[in-house]
Amino acid sequence: MKKIIYLFTISILLFSCDTENNDNDLFGDGYDRQSILLNWADNIITPAYENFNISLSDLHQSVEEFVSNPNESNLIKVSADWLTAYMKWQYIEMFDFGYAETINYKNKMNVYPADADFIDVNITSEILDLNNNSYNDARGFPALDYMIHGLAEDVSSIVSLYQNDERYINYLVAIIDNMIYNTNLVIDAWSDSKNDFIDSNGNTATSSLNIMTNDFIFFFEKGFRANKFGIPAGVFSSNPIPNSVEAFYKKDVSKQLALEALQACEDFFIGKHIDSEISGPSFSSYLNYLPGSSDSNLSNDILSQFSTSRTQINSLDNNFFNQIETNNIEMLYAYDAIQLLVVYFKVDMLQSLAVSVDYVDADGD
Repeated sequence: MKKIIYLFTISILLFSCDTENNDNDLFGDGYDRQSILLNWADNIITPAYENFNISLSDLHQSVEEFVSNPNESNLIKVSADWLTAYMKWQYIEMFDFGYAETINYKNKMNVYPADADFIDVNITSEILDLNNNSYNDARGFPALDYMIHGLAEDVSSIVSLYQNDERYINYLVAIIDNMIYNTNLVIDAWSDSKNDFIDSNGNTATSSLNIMTNDFIFFFEKGFRANKFGIPAGVFSSNPIPNSVEAFYKKDVSKQLALEALQACEDFFIGKHIDSEISGPSFSSYLNYLPGSSDSNLSNDILSQFSTSRTQINSLDNNFFNQIETNNIEMLYAYDAIQLLVVYFKVDMLQSLAVSVDYVDADGD
């Protein structure tokens, strides 16, 4: 009798352990959620961080060369490397979880528009410690944009400022050093926590897929739709705010950055590996697996709307500032196309995946 009770107890314990370690069974749809996490971690997040880190190191090197020899040629090289790194940034800004969220990484790197007056005061006052969050609009890519393209009317005049006042040099170095410092913190933390991310394959508010799903949608809704289009076009204000476009001082790359961010989002949706044409388990494959969303062709509808959004954005001026100033209605059309994707993600996809929204929405769907 004791042996029977013992075996029964062991069976219960084994069943309990199995249900704890296999959250897919608890979720009940049979899809291997961990395969998505593995694909994200190994083939998207890690290589995206690596690519960005390389581009940031190249930018740092070009800044050092300019500091050693401030001339027009070297400043143009800094500008080119700034744009390359900014393009790579579009692939990682959505990863606002873990330590990146803890240190507010995305706001340290890309709050725009930069506060030019604040930066000028920092330069004059020789404030070089930019770690405080109160400096978010005086550091990162937008601050570099101002330091590279906005200090004066032309390249020659900008170079002259650097040649004649070391405080400009010092602030430029402080910005790039701060960006590298925070990036290294985030990448190191990701390396340490990557396996935990993959193993957290349940369906709770703190599970990796739920967190990443919310971060992806939050970035698409706020970081992409609102920041790149809605706010500059005046969707959330009484009038357009054209000087709030991304890369305001460079001006002619705002569309390029927006298209890159759209591509990054579509690639993530289909699980496309970084620097490869291979796609792995993803939101798209998950939706195609689930009976409800597969029957309604939700994944195909989303991909079709990505294409529509891209076409609408491509019709815009390379310089979003000019577009808003001359024909803002086209910016609003682009916003509307993107907004349909927000609805697909935030309503239809979340409902299909049985994932709850974990952030407060102030402007509706």
